[in-house]
Amino acid sequence: MQPIPYSPTLMKTLFTLLLLAAGIAPASAQYQTPGTGVRWTLAQLAAATGSNVASTGPGQYAIAGNLRLRATDTLVISTNATVRIASLAEINIDGVLLVNPPDSVKFTAQTSTAPFHSFWFSATSNAVLRKTIVEYGGGLKTVDAGLLLDSCVVRYQVARIGTVNTNSGAINISGGAPRILNSLIYGNARSAIASPSNRPTAPIIRNCVIRDNNTENGNYPQINLGIGGATPTVITGNRVIGRYNMAGGIAISNLLGTAAVTDVEIRRNYVANNRYGIAVLGSNITSRIVRNIVENNNTNPNANTGGSGLNFQGGATNTGVVSRNILRGNLWGVTMLRTSTTSAAPGPTVSFGDVSSPDSLNVGLNLIYNNGNGGQVYDFYLNMPDNVMAQNNDWGSSSAAVIESHIVHQVDQPSLGLLSFQPFRQTIVSSSRQGSAQLLGLGLGLYPNPAREQLLLRLEAAGPATVQLRDAQGRVALRRVLTPAEGHLRVPVSGLAAGLYTVEVEQQGRRATAKVAIGE
Repeated sequence: MQPIPYSPTLMKTLFTLLLLAAGIAPASAQYQTPGTGVRWTLAQLAAATGSNVASTGPGQYAIAGNLRLRATDTLVISTNATVRIASLAEINIDGVLLVNPPDSVKFTAQTSTAPFHSFWFSATSNAVLRKTIVEYGGGLKTVDAGLLLDSCVVRYQVARIGTVNTNSGAINISGGAPRILNSLIYGNARSAIASPSNRPTAPIIRNCVIRDNNTENGNYPQINLGIGGATPTVITGNRVIGRYNMAGGIAISNLLGTAAVTDVEIRRNYVANNRYGIAVLGSNITSRIVRNIVENNNTNPNANTGGSGLNFQGGATNTGVVSRNILRGNLWGVTMLRTSTTSAAPGPTVSFGDVSSPDSLNVGLNLIYNNGNGGQVYDFYLNMPDNVMAQNNDWGSSSAAVIESHIVHQVDQPSLGLLSFQPFRQTIVSSSRQGSAQLLGLGLGLYPNPAREQLLLRLEAAGPATVQLRDAQGRVALRRVLTPAEGHLRVPVSGLAAGLYTVEVEQQGRRATAKVAIGE
C-alpha cells in the first residue's frame, strides 16, 4: 500500500468563526461611546460619565466589561500604557482605533487565568495598531475590516474560556485585506492566523515571527487560510517555527469548490520544525512558491499523515509554480496527489521547472535533498497518475541514477505519473555531502531544532548508540548511551543552558555530528 501523505479529512479547513453561545452572560459592565464624532484618549475615556474604563495609576487602566467604540468615534493611544480587561469582556471596534506609542501598549487580562473574550473589528472600523501587545484573551477578529498590525505581539490567546468558544485563531481575519507586518505571534492555543473557508480574504503577512502556536496540539497549521480575495494573498519574509507535533506550517485551502481563484504568493519564508511545511489543498488556487527554506518539518513521526516540505492536493485548477526553494530534512520533500486516491479527475498542475517555458518564474532552481523516512530518501513522491515537470533543479547529486532512487513516480509504480526531472543541475552540495559521509551512513535526523525539553534523534540502524552534546567551548555537556525505539532516540535536554551545541552520535563503529540549538 503506497503512502498517502495527506487526506482532506485530516486537515481542519472548515474555519467556522464561532459566535458566542446563546444564553451565556457577558461581563457585567457595558459601555459604548456616544457616536458623536468624539476623539478620545484613554484618560478622557476613563473620565467620561458612565464609562467602564478606569485609570488605576500612571499609564495604567482597567476595563470592567464590554466596550464598544462606535463608528464615528476615535480612540487614540499615543503614550505607553497597560490596559487590563475583565474576564470574558469584548472590545468591539466600529470606529477608528489608532495605537502608536513610543514603546508599547499592552492589552491584557486582569487575571491571566481568566482571559478576556476578544477584540472585534467590524467593517466600519479603521484600526492601526503599532507596538501593541495583546495577551491572555480569546483572539482578535476582523470582519471586512482594513486592520493594520505593525510591530505587534499577539500571544497566549485561547480558543475557549470555560464553556464559551472564542476564536480558532489568535488572529481571525474574515473578508477584506488586513495587513499583519513585522509582528511576533506565539504561544497561542490554535492557529496564529486563520481565515474562513467561505469568505474571500486577502491578507498580507510580512516579516513576522510565528512560532510555537497550537499549544492545544490539535490539527491546526500556524497559518491557516481559506479562499482568497480580490487581491493576491501575500505571505513573505516570515519565520514559521513549530514546537508541537500536530501543528502544521502554512496551509492554503479551497475545499468547498468556490469558483473564484485564490491567488497566493508564498515567498522568502523560513518554515521549519512543523508537522508539515506548506500545504496547498483544493481547487481554483494559483500559487507562486519562491525562495523559501522549508526544512526539518518532521516533528510528527507518522509519515502517512504529514511531514511534507511541500504538499499539493486537489484538482487540475490547483495550479502554480515552485522555484528557487530549499527543501531538506523533511519526511517527504514534495508530495502531490489528486483530491482522493479514487478520483478520476486530474490532479494539481504545478510546475517545479520547465526549461521550455517562457515564464521567467518557471525556472526550477530548487534545491531538494536529504528528505526521507524509514531509512529511505523521498525527495519527491508523485502520488497520482498525472505527469509533472521538475527540470533544472539540484537534487543533491549529479547522478541521474541516484536522483531517480530518491523519487517515487511512474518508474517505480506504473500507475503513477512521470516526474520529468531531466535536465537537472549539477549539485552544489555534493562535496559537503561527501564530507558528511559518516553522517549519511548513520542516516541521522534530529528535531525539533531549537529543542527545549527533549531532542529526538532519528537513526536508520538498530542497536545502542552513544550520544554526546558539546557546548560552544567544546565541553561535554551531556552524554548518554541509548537504544533506539522504533528508530528514534529521545535525549532529555531541559537541564542544559540555552545555546548552540554539537551533537555527536556513535553507533556500530560509525559516527555522525550535527548542530542543534537548545532553548530560545
